[in-house]
Amino acid sequence: MECMHHRPGYRFDPGQCTASCPVCGSYGSANPGEPCAPHQAPGSREMCPGSGQPAA
Repeated sequence: MECMHHRPGYRFDPGQCTASCPVCGSYGSANPGEPCAPHQAPGSREMCPGSGQPAA
């Protein structure tokens, strides 16, 4: 299954994604192996060091 944001006409739903950040574990807009988008770790105000790393 791929992320719904890659399909025209579908809204982004993180629950439909199969990959997560290898550092903080949050789901994002990447499929496995794609770079994670810049994001903040849950409960943090700082950027997650997993941003840009391949999603797992």
